[in-house]
Amino acid sequence: MRKFQNKFEKRRGRVKAAVLNERGDFYISDAVKVIIAVVLGSLLLVAMTALFNDTVLPRITAEIEGLFG
Repeated sequence: MRKFQNKFEKRRGRVKAAVLNERGDFYISDAVKVIIAVVLGSLLLVAMTALFNDTVLPRITAEIEGLFG
């Protein structure tokens, strides 16, 4: 029984130390920043692609056809 209690106390101490450990906090916040940057970048890419496909490219095509056509 005493052996079981010693193991339990060791594990409890390790779990408590792991829960109270704040060394990895910056990694989590950096990961969140990276995810936000990727999402915003992809939204910007989609918006620019839609803008170019709907507005810019047809106008450029019409101007070029007007010059050579």
